[in-house]
Amino acid sequence: MRQHVIALVDCDCFFVSCERKDNPDLQGKPVCVMTGGGSKGIIVSRSKEAKALGIKMGQPYFQVKPNFPTAICIPARHHRYTEVSKVVMDTIKTFSPDVEVTSVDEAFIDLTSLNKVYHSTYTDIIKNIRQTVWDKVGIPVSIGLGTSKTLAKLASDKAKSNNGIFVIPPDKILDIVGSMPIEDVSGIGRKNSEHMKFSGIFTIKDFVEKENGWIRKAFGINGLNLKSELTGIATSLVNNEPTAPQSIQVTRSFEDFTQSLEYLEHELNRHVHEACQKLRRWNGFCQGVEVMLRTKDFKYLAIEAKLPNPTNGDQEVRMAAINLLKQLYRPNLIYRSTGVTLTHLTYGEVQQSLFEEVKPHDDKLSHLVDELEAKFGRGIVKTGV
Repeated sequence: MRQHVIALVDCDCFFVSCERKDNPDLQGKPVCVMTGGGSKGIIVSRSKEAKALGIKMGQPYFQVKPNFPTAICIPARHHRYTEVSKVVMDTIKTFSPDVEVTSVDEAFIDLTSLNKVYHSTYTDIIKNIRQTVWDKVGIPVSIGLGTSKTLAKLASDKAKSNNGIFVIPPDKILDIVGSMPIEDVSGIGRKNSEHMKFSGIFTIKDFVEKENGWIRKAFGINGLNLKSELTGIATSLVNNEPTAPQSIQVTRSFEDFTQSLEYLEHELNRHVHEACQKLRRWNGFCQGVEVMLRTKDFKYLAIEAKLPNPTNGDQEVRMAAINLLKQLYRPNLIYRSTGVTLTHLTYGEVQQSLFEEVKPHDDKLSHLVDELEAKFGRGIVKTGV
């Protein structure tokens, strides 16, 4: 069986790094990026200096401001981060055509046999990738290397405290990761982690030493695939073709808490447009909409509905979302965020029902707005409601 060599490139404190790229005066200072620009923001990215002060991920700004007066808190600029991400990913792709972008700040890269192409060791190749991203983009990255995606992810976590590079050789896998807690493995999840601990599995070594029959019975084929990945045999290969999402969610915290239904509607309209725009890029349709509200004290409220026909149009989704919002809204509560999730997604041709007529709506007007925004910028066209 062919052994793969896979690296995971992970941008360090990505939002903070983008802000430092645009403002070098922030280098070496305790910087936090928060959702929203007001006093009720939530910390979503921290520099190592901010972490050293004790600032926590997800901590509200109103707690950070009095307790950490030297911290510099900056409102998130998500469109800017998307721009920088594209440059980072394009730079990584110059080393290999096999790159799988998994998030705005993370990508797998298949380096198998490229040591012969570059006449260099795999370790030197990832060192070169790291230096090139810094030189060309100004973003620091950590890179982990292993013979599977799971090992590359574990290595990238270790790279953050190892000068940005960490390699797990195939003959030293258990020596390096065997004693790590099983819950540190990406994708395990709380439920599976509890099941494993109940069965006496506390470390990676505990898991991979279990018989295949027991793993198959307890966790199915996914459990066997995980064992293979943890022992250095890749079962999930790098896929450079983006995979269509099963749902699309857009949600952000407000700059300030609010009780205003009008403000909630305004923010939800923005989220609907962004979500539908993403759906149209995939040539997709949705037939379900979920609206959420999060209160000041972090209580999560949600309601969903099914649409009459699949659509990708802002107007149909907006009408359904606003109706759900009005059902969910309570004037005596104070809210910190709202969001929308598009569900029951289909792509390309929509499967027709034998018992009811299904007419997917590919909204031409929304496509036109997308083209105008791509050319002239977001918000160039305002639609009446």
